[in-house]
Amino acid sequence: MVSGDPIRLPLRWQFIPVKDGSDGTIRWTWEAFTHTGEPAMKAERVFETFTECVAHARAAGYLGH
Repeated sequence: MVSGDPIRLPLRWQFIPVKDGSDGTIRWTWEAFTHTGEPAMKAERVFETFTECVAHARAAGYLGH
C-alpha cells in the first residue's frame, strides 16, 4: 500500500522551564524534535503554567500523558 501522506515519525517533546528575570517566577515553553534530533516544532510563546503549556503542545500533536 502506497500513500501520498508523509510518514509521521514520533517526536521527542521537551518542556522547558523559563525563569522570568523581572520577578523570578517560572514559566514554560515546549519544543519537539525528530528522531535524529532536528528541531521539528516549538511554541512561539511562553506560558504561565505547565498545564497551559502541555495543553498547547497537545493541540500541536503531543500525545504524552
